[in-house]
Amino acid sequence: MLVKSFVLLLFMLVGGFISPFSFAQNYPVRPIKLVIPYSAGGSASIIGRTLAQRLSVQLPYPVIVDNRGGAAAQIGTEYVTKSAADGYTILQGNVGPITIAPALFPKLSYDPIKDLAPISLLGSVDSVVAVTAFLPVHTIPELIAYAKANPGKVFFTSTGVGSSTHLTGELLRMRAAIDMSHISYKGSSQAEIDLIAGRTQVYFGNLPSVVPHLKAQKLRALATTAAKRSKALPDIPTVIELGYPDFDMVSWQAMFAPSGTRKEILGYLNAEIRKAVQAPEVIDVYSKLGVDIEVNSPEELIAYVKREQSKWSGIVKSAGIKGELLD
Repeated sequence: MLVKSFVLLLFMLVGGFISPFSFAQNYPVRPIKLVIPYSAGGSASIIGRTLAQRLSVQLPYPVIVDNRGGAAAQIGTEYVTKSAADGYTILQGNVGPITIAPALFPKLSYDPIKDLAPISLLGSVDSVVAVTAFLPVHTIPELIAYAKANPGKVFFTSTGVGSSTHLTGELLRMRAAIDMSHISYKGSSQAEIDLIAGRTQVYFGNLPSVVPHLKAQKLRALATTAAKRSKALPDIPTVIELGYPDFDMVSWQAMFAPSGTRKEILGYLNAEIRKAVQAPEVIDVYSKLGVDIEVNSPEELIAYVKREQSKWSGIVKSAGIKGELLD
């Protein structure tokens, strides 16, 4: 009996040692699908496609992009949550469907924490507080003073109700106790056109789309919204520097798999993503998009998502915002 127990223990130990080797031989054995919950052509899609192209070089099988846009990115996100947890369907998630949507939509068809397994953060994009050139303000204090002196006459625009551009504006409105009215658009292009024309006054937009207008002096930058100054606008102060602590508002991208995916697979993909974002061609594309590359472990990502959910849901509740599906 003692001998049999010893043999069984030895078998288990040996099996434990060879399992990583067996795993390396057995995954992946076919192409991996990367679901991007947005239409092709936007910055989110470019971020995902660039990563997929690099991973296709590194891995024995290609990573195929599947753009599944619609319903504020909920269609593609839900699709992945209901996919097989075998490592062959993964999601490019971001701040909207992962951390804002649960607060906006009480009857959301998925739970980002329970239904998704974290792989790695990819990076984030700073936002900038930009104003039309027709508005006689050059700093955040001047904007606040102007808004208080002209209640109801300052309109800030966003890319949709409940978007990060909307909630960032709501946070400053509440923290500074100013009267600003929100005007929602279905995307950044029309929002920026009206801002440039002076039909709206303030925009909390992502840097990649706003910077060209700043360089053309069609818009004016007052501050950026991340914890640290932007590499693209090093001379522009952060909102935190101007006296509003804990104002770290960025739009981030991360990779997820369906809940139940084996830890070995998550670790394998995490390691490959870490290698991919170090490739010169990936760095070049991400730099042009204003992406601040940052990868982390699955454990760190889930902790980050929980903190982000708490932050964004607090803004949604305080501002009394109700979700609207705009696409």
